[in-house]
Amino acid sequence: MNISQIRYFVTAAQLQNLSKASEALHLSQPALSKSIAKLEEELGTELFIRNGKRIVLNDQGRRFLESAWVILRHVDNTMLDLSEMSIGSAARLTVGMYQPDERITECIARFMVGHPDVEIDVNCFIDSDEKLDINKYDMLLYPDGSRYERFRGFYLGNEPYLLAMPAGHPLSREKLIEPEMLRSKPFIFMSREQRYIEEPYYLCAGLNLRPRANYFTNAREQHRQIISSGVALGFVPEGCAFQYKKDDGLCLRPISDSRFSRRIMLCFKREKYLTQSGREFQEFMSEALNLGGEQK
Repeated sequence: MNISQIRYFVTAAQLQNLSKASEALHLSQPALSKSIAKLEEELGTELFIRNGKRIVLNDQGRRFLESAWVILRHVDNTMLDLSEMSIGSAARLTVGMYQPDERITECIARFMVGHPDVEIDVNCFIDSDEKLDINKYDMLLYPDGSRYERFRGFYLGNEPYLLAMPAGHPLSREKLIEPEMLRSKPFIFMSREQRYIEEPYYLCAGLNLRPRANYFTNAREQHRQIISSGVALGFVPEGCAFQYKKDDGLCLRPISDSRFSRRIMLCFKREKYLTQSGREFQEFMSEALNLGGEQK
């Protein structure tokens, strides 16, 4: 039994089709069938129920798949560690953020002082990643919304939403916006898809404010331009407000209700996927940000 056989088996088990699996593995179908047959011979049992090109795991196959995943994870982790060792002290870390954050940037800069040979790749646009995977990143900074609910992380604090409006709008005369003032107003909301609309949309609905959602956009700059044009109001997280504040055609006001805010979370790649540099980075950031306990 070898690693290639195990990888071939896992791919076939996932796709449940020999033609699709052989295509994904860049193998001929006879070669894949031969590899699986040899694996079954070595294990002394069949792993699939076969129906032409379609294959389905039997009980023995499902049991072996569990072990196969463990084996491959250990192999892949070892390969990462060896790769890091082979290039000396140099290593590469990846950080994902939903927006630039001064506190995180300062901590990263301090880490780099003590680790000058480490390369850090920072992606500040994780919202554009359709299939966001924590295991692609050594660390993720994200808002605690429905899109990220599958992640387990550390709570860093709340970020308030500001109300953005055209300069000269009647509400611009108010120093503090009461939720009732928003009733039936025209709005533009940030949305990646209909199922990922920003949280104030649902909060307004829950408070029966009946905002007129005239516009949806997935681009922050388009959001700003629509509000500046005078046709709608919008909610802006404080951390995203820099460009709005520079726009003379806009006015930003705080909202009295603290529920118009979002929880900011931070999570790390799972321990078994971390390289040595990743572990050092996690320990440093945990201490620098005073993170306690386990990710949740």
